Amino acid sequence: MGRWAEGSFAKEEARIALFLRLTRKNLNALADFPIVGPFNQKFQKFSHSFARLEKDYQAGVSDPKIWAAVMLTLGATLTQSVKLI
Repeated sequence: MGRWAEGSFAKEEARIALFLRLTRKNLNALADFPIVGPFNQKFQKFSHSFARLEKDYQAGVSDPKIWAAVMLTLGATLTQSVKLI
């Protein structure tokens, strides 16, 4: 999603919106399951940051490049955390 926003936010907006909806659905589903261990802290941070980015999107992203950079960082951090488990 970060790459889509980074490349052409307006062109990829439908894909970005879909990805946000699906990610929110997945995060809500995961809320019913206990996430333990060191991954939990990273996951909680990701969830909080994702919610902030989601709100920014809904309010209208003022700078797509910055929004994309934060989304890319979140994705990379979460991916790295999963690899360490």
